[in-house]
Amino acid sequence: MTNDEPEPEEHEKPEEHEPNKEPAENKEPAEHEGRSVDRLIFFSDAVTAIAITLLAIDLPVPQGAPAGAFWASVRHNDGQYLAFLVSFITIAAAWSDHHDAFRHIRRSDPRLRQLNMLWLLFIIVMPSATKLLSENGNDDLTVHAFQWGFYALLQVLISVALFAMVRHMISHHLQEPGTEDKDGKASDWRTYGPTLGFALSIPVFFVTTYGWILWIVVPVLFHRLRWLARRNRRGRVAR
Repeated sequence: MTNDEPEPEEHEKPEEHEPNKEPAENKEPAEHEGRSVDRLIFFSDAVTAIAITLLAIDLPVPQGAPAGAFWASVRHNDGQYLAFLVSFITIAAAWSDHHDAFRHIRRSDPRLRQLNMLWLLFIIVMPSATKLLSENGNDDLTVHAFQWGFYALLQVLISVALFAMVRHMISHHLQEPGTEDKDGKASDWRTYGPTLGFALSIPVFFVTTYGWILWIVVPVLFHRLRWLARRNRRGRVAR
């Protein structure tokens, strides 16, 4: 007897995919992002190194056969040596802050690269701005205020550019998870003190040539306030 009943159709089982296993090609963007970050950091380090080296190119060499003449030559150019040291410390501090800001970064985006290029623009102007601090023979207070005020303004712009980069990295989650608050707070304290000191000195230079004192006093006060705040916080925790 022939069995005319149709055989039940076999339904194909859906393919089982291993959970949480991404295709190999998805790993390439992460690798590309890592290389992009490395290139951004290496380029920034190179430009900063060139800028800090250019500070020493125009330094005068002391001359004089007797010791008295030699030290007289040093004293004659002491303004240029002091300006070199100030700018060397300033660029070194800016690079250190930049290094710390990018310590936990894992990827970049076009906006971050634009902000970083803006920061580098201000850095490479530093050698030229340094010459304004060592200009002698000008007793006009207004000219002096423009020279030193421009230098102070440049430091403000460097700090603001770095602050903008840190805020952008935090808001767009470009850093490693869990590091946003720590890096943000550290950047705030490092940026506010020097920025306020340089900013306040700009109008003061139009009244007196000693506005540069604020470059030292205000950051020291901010550092002191931060130390007091941390001590009070530890005291509350201990209770």
